[in-house]
Amino acid sequence: MMIDTHRHNMQGIALILLGALLLSVMDGVIKILLERDFSVLQILAVRSWFVAPVMLIWAWRSLPSEALRTKRPGLHFVRVLVGFFAPLAFFKALQTMALADATVIFFGTTFVMTALSVPLLKEYVGPHRWAAVIVGFVGVMIAANPGGDFFQSGAVYALLASFAYAVFMLITRWMGRKGDDVGEGAFKQVLYFNVWVGVVASTLIWADFKPMSAIDVGWVALAGAFAVAGHLSLTRAFSIAPIGLVAPFEYSAMVWAGLIGFVLWGHVPGLSTVVGAGVIVASGLYLLHRETRIKPATAAHPHGIDL
Repeated sequence: MMIDTHRHNMQGIALILLGALLLSVMDGVIKILLERDFSVLQILAVRSWFVAPVMLIWAWRSLPSEALRTKRPGLHFVRVLVGFFAPLAFFKALQTMALADATVIFFGTTFVMTALSVPLLKEYVGPHRWAAVIVGFVGVMIAANPGGDFFQSGAVYALLASFAYAVFMLITRWMGRKGDDVGEGAFKQVLYFNVWVGVVASTLIWADFKPMSAIDVGWVALAGAFAVAGHLSLTRAFSIAPIGLVAPFEYSAMVWAGLIGFVLWGHVPGLSTVVGAGVIVASGLYLLHRETRIKPATAAHPHGIDL
């Protein structure tokens, strides 16, 4: 059991890094679609038309029916509500903000998740993990280099998305910890989420639906693929590892946001971006170094080593 805890912590770090990359690419694709004047609701709805059927077919062919039943429909309902609002608000922010600026505000969620994981999930967050959270956010602020017009109307949407995402991932962690891989595991949580988000978004889009070309549909399908892979990675990471450990590694998305902005829109990273990225990477490497130094036998202590 103690060895498994250490292994799960390392797997959680790897999965959170992968999920941050995949969802950053998805955000870039979504921003392309927003620039083509498609509404956020339409993008969410059409994306779910690709994602939900594929996941349902795979589940039908590969899993027993009891594996898809849940004893926590209420929690799934709350998770869907906040999980629907989080991308809706964040994509609204992207309509008026640069990807990097929206991302830096969004990552205030790491503070919220880490702080609430203590009273709500009874998780221990030591000073070293707190230091990684704070230093990582300092790096994000340096990289974003916010100007005088930084806090505009779009920033409100990014802040709302941040709080919604924090609640979403706290529920994810709670459900994953209370259940198991077959019960309330990552696949079931992502499946329920995508199916019901698709239902809600599809009922709201028709008054403002805009025809999509084959290229547009292809972009949405691509966003859906990255969304599923990213959500599975993040959901699994938060299910198997403490929030205080894995949350700081989400800051790596800031680095990817800068790179994607350069590749897709020609935004050349300035000195502040390079310095901030260095701080972000350093904080993550420090936390990873401490985790690898901890013996598996001590990593599973109920209060943890002072991480």
